[in-house]
Amino acid sequence: MHIRISRDELYSGVGPIQAVVETKRSLPILSHLLLEASSNRLSVFGTDLDVGVRKRLDGEVLKEGSIALSARKLYEIIRELPAATVELNVDADLTATITCGKSEFRMKGLPRDDFPSMRESKEGGILLERRLFRDMIRRTVFAVSSDQTRYTLNGILFRVTQKDAKMVATDGHRLAITTHDGDLLKDRKPVEAIIPRKAATEALKLLKEEPGEVEIEAGENHLLLSSDNTLIDARLIEGQFPNYEQVIPTMATKQVTIDRDALLAGLRRTSTIIGERTIPTTMEFKPGQLLLSCVNLDLGEARERLDVEYQQEEMTVGFNARYILDFLSVVEAGQVTMHLQDALSPALFRAKDDKRYTCVIMPMRI
Repeated sequence: MHIRISRDELYSGVGPIQAVVETKRSLPILSHLLLEASSNRLSVFGTDLDVGVRKRLDGEVLKEGSIALSARKLYEIIRELPAATVELNVDADLTATITCGKSEFRMKGLPRDDFPSMRESKEGGILLERRLFRDMIRRTVFAVSSDQTRYTLNGILFRVTQKDAKMVATDGHRLAITTHDGDLLKDRKPVEAIIPRKAATEALKLLKEEPGEVEIEAGENHLLLSSDNTLIDARLIEGQFPNYEQVIPTMATKQVTIDRDALLAGLRRTSTIIGERTIPTTMEFKPGQLLLSCVNLDLGEARERLDVEYQQEEMTVGFNARYILDFLSVVEAGQVTMHLQDALSPALFRAKDDKRYTCVIMPMRI
C-alpha cells in the first residue's frame, strides 16, 4: 500500500473516527483504524462493535492495499504534522512509514483480515435533509437516560410513518419529542428504532451542517446512516420503548410566555449558588412576573425577577434548573411558553407558536 494525501484531508477522517474507537478493549484490533487504499480513495474505518464509522478520503493511490494502525497514535502523529502532503507507505511485514516534510514515523500494523467487517449501504433508504436530522438529534439527545438498568431509555426512539418522522428521548424525569411532518417513506416500510446515545452523538459530529441529505436504512438490529463520503453503522437497542404519549400533560392550562434569552440568563445566574448538589430552583408565578430563587443551606441564596406574560392565579413550582437550561439551549425562538397544571404535575415547555418540539419536565418538591 502506498498513498499520497494532504495532511488536512487525512486529519478530517482520522480525527473524528478515532474518537469512536475505545483504546481499552480485550480485542487489540478494536483499538485500531483500518486504512484501505484503492481507486484514488483512502477509506478510514473504526468501530467499537456497537458503532462503526467509515469515511472515504481523496488521495493519490500509488499502490492499493490495507493496514490497521493504532487509532490513538495515528491521530496524535497526524495532529502534529504541518499542512503538507503526507506519504503513507506499507511494506510486506505491515510496517507503515509516514512521511511529511522533514518528519518520518514508522508504525507497526495489523492485517486487514483481523478487522471486523462493516455493512455496506444499499440504495433505497429513507432520505432526510441533513440539517433537519442533526437538529432532531440535538433536540432530544440531552434527555437520554444514563441509567444502565433502564436499557431501552439509553437511546433515542426514531419513528417514521407515512404521516411524520419523530425522535423521542426520556430519562424518566424529562421527555423531549420533536416531529417533522410529511411522508418520508415513499412506499417504503415504516421505521421504528432506538438509536444508542453514542451513535446519535457521533452522527452529530460526523454529519456536516451544510445543505445535503442523509440516507437512513433501518435493519432488524442495526441502522445505517449514509451522507456524502461518511457511513455510520449503529447497533440498535433491542426492546420496547415506553409509551411516552401518556406522560404528555393534557390538563396544563396555565400558560406562561417569556423571553427565551432572559429565562436562560436568569436560570444560569441563580444556578451558580447550587454547587454540586441537586437543589430545586423555585419559580413563583404572579401576574406579569416570575421570581426565580434558589437556596443552598451551605452557601446562601439567589433571587431574580423576570417579566412574563401571565395573568392567572399565583403559583409556585420547583424544577431542576439544568433540565430547563438543556431545553433552552436547543431552542432558537425568541420566546418560549410554559404550560402548567399544579406544583406536582409535569410541565410542558415549547417554543412559542411551535408545536413540533416539546419538552416535558417533572417538577421537584420544594
